Amino acid sequence: MNLDPSLGQLASDAVASPVGNAARCEAANFRWERAISVERAEEYGVYVGAVATHKDWKAEHNGYAKTFVHVAKDFPRSSESFMALNAQAHLNEKMDNAFLLRLESIGYLFGNPLLSDDIANRFWNRFFNSQKDLRKEVGKLSDSDEALRTEFVRQWNTQRTQARPLFATFLNDFGGDLTALAKADWPHLLRDRLGLTHWPSTPGKSLPVALMCYTLDEVRDARALATKKGAVASFARPTVLDTEMSAAFVPAPLLPGGESYGYTLDLANTGIPGAFTPELLTFPIDYRPSHIKALGFILRPHALQDEQALLAARNRHVQGLQAVPGGDGFGEVLL
Repeated sequence: MNLDPSLGQLASDAVASPVGNAARCEAANFRWERAISVERAEEYGVYVGAVATHKDWKAEHNGYAKTFVHVAKDFPRSSESFMALNAQAHLNEKMDNAFLLRLESIGYLFGNPLLSDDIANRFWNRFFNSQKDLRKEVGKLSDSDEALRTEFVRQWNTQRTQARPLFATFLNDFGGDLTALAKADWPHLLRDRLGLTHWPSTPGKSLPVALMCYTLDEVRDARALATKKGAVASFARPTVLDTEMSAAFVPAPLLPGGESYGYTLDLANTGIPGAFTPELLTFPIDYRPSHIKALGFILRPHALQDEQALLAARNRHVQGLQAVPGGDGFGEVLL
């Protein structure tokens, strides 16, 4: 990524190293990112301005993400991830239809005073132990159960106040069989495969999560019907500018042809990966009852609980990326 001289200096490993391994990883992401256009990089530099420390840079970066990427639902402009300014990171709009997976944290809905009629607890108590019912098509549940499921999703969508890009992956990369996946330990499997180091957010406390499944066609339809201005794409590869700074995020080599996905850091992999889980950003959609495929808990911490372990995992990940087509010379092992 093209950075102005002051940010380029701050992003150097020599400057980041004294701050700590997390800062080294976060700074390296900017040096390695290849999917940011010159125009978007210039806009970013203007927003961040002159910062002297990694802490200040991180604060300005998060402000940029909130302003340009994680836009409010009632804001008239689309997230910049899907605008022409980010065309270098856009994926093929005409990809064949496929099922997407997403892991959603829903713990914040319980006891939420903005949700009425104790809807989250009632929904969980009805469907957690009857998950075959959860996956039934519309018309296959009793009227009261269908009303409960529909009202829960309606109120949940109301609480999703940001029209931020949705990080997702492909069902086919998890075996392609949704029923089999729902019977497995999918909360920890997806948490680890998708590199979600921030879950569970409170040590020792279980985190309720939902397994979501929707399609590429539904995303395309959502963009076509959206009233927000500026979006020219429904899908993009994640870049360092599309989320908060994170040591768990690692850019991927940029390949031509609109098929250059992100590749997530597998938190459970102890070797150099020979295959990667693809990741993409999808235009935001409102959820439907049919999108919720399973409910569960993240109970265990992941394996990378200290900065040194995370750095070692990133180094193995980068070594794997260097072996993929187009990955020659990508990134660097941080010693």
